[in-house]
Amino acid sequence: MKLHKTEIAKLQIDTAIDLFLKNTDFVSALTLAGAGEEITGKLLERKGEKSLLQKLHDWYVKTKEEKVGYGEFARNANEIRNALKHASNEKEDELEIQRWQTIQMIMRAMTNWQQLVGEPSEKMKEMARWIAENKGKYENME
Repeated sequence: MKLHKTEIAKLQIDTAIDLFLKNTDFVSALTLAGAGEEITGKLLERKGEKSLLQKLHDWYVKTKEEKVGYGEFARNANEIRNALKHASNEKEDELEIQRWQTIQMIMRAMTNWQQLVGEPSEKMKEMARWIAENKGKYENME
């Protein structure tokens, strides 16, 4: 099977949304959303556009006194995603994972997808409805 990276990212993001909305496996959902977010971000960069993470870094640098380079900012933003897929640090053998982290990663992936492709998938629309319906609640989800 030959797939373009945009198709792979869509499959990853849509599957992440499905796992999350069915309350099946928010850990795998976070990992899949993170993979889709990374692919779409790199594809945007190749087009000369900024990913959501790069835009968030720009905003952070403009609004905060503390100046942080993009690499450090990205490492912090992706800390849980990276901890879920690597086992190089003994301190990360047990992780505290919150549902809001999965939601945040899905939102980042969907935003990059929208910018890259222009039209959200049906699953992404379903997730956007869920986010709107749960506004103010998901920040406290464990």
